[in-house]
Amino acid sequence: MPSPLLPALRAPTRVWYFLTHVVGLTLILICLAWWAKDSGLDLQIARMLFDPVRDDFPLHGSRWLELLGHRVVLALPIGVGLAAAGVAAASYRIPAWRPWRGAALAVAATCLTGQLLINQLKHHTTLPRPYDLDTLGGYTPYPLHWWTWGRARAGGALPSGHAGAGYAMLSLYFAGWALGRPAWRWGGLAVGVAAGLGFSVVRILQGAHFLSQTLWSAALMWLLAAVFFYPVIAGRTAAGPARVPPLS
Repeated sequence: MPSPLLPALRAPTRVWYFLTHVVGLTLILICLAWWAKDSGLDLQIARMLFDPVRDDFPLHGSRWLELLGHRVVLALPIGVGLAAAGVAAASYRIPAWRPWRGAALAVAATCLTGQLLINQLKHHTTLPRPYDLDTLGGYTPYPLHWWTWGRARAGGALPSGHAGAGYAMLSLYFAGWALGRPAWRWGGLAVGVAAGLGFSVVRILQGAHFLSQTLWSAALMWLLAAVFFYPVIAGRTAAGPARVPPLS
């Protein structure tokens, strides 16, 4: 019979969690994003998808991709964030839900803050969308600098809001970890990666984003989730993971 102390022994230390999840994995994603841009992979992919005869990306105007990958997707993090906030609020009235409160608040903070931050950052970065480049059917040259204080000079594409909406589901990985549910943890990771990659691919196919712009979104959303879950996961090292009952 497993020892009841086993979950506590497997709980992460604050230093280990910070170095691996807050710093380490975030830096790996940042390096991938930087490499995709500086290696020329961004432009190689965009040129492969661009049709010089039509002077446009063939899937730019796809109705299905526009509906599913552009319009509907933004409701995902907002819906999940509001649902999590609802669970946290209800936990003050329903005692059985109290163990869920910390994880629910962290999920809500990740999803809602992520979309707000991405929306603001793209007004201060100059990298444009592929279909806006003058070499890919657009009107603007490739910028020489990343940052701008003037919104009129912003490219409006870095980081990708739609990729960020998918990668917001990475918060489910941390939620499963915080609640001591391994199946939820790894299932949440699979959902977050699949959603982020899926929506990234849709926007790349449409010529709306470079690969690096979607990877920056992944780095940002992972960082936010790791930070918001820090007190919920690493802050409970001594007591071990929360033991929670089913939501019923």
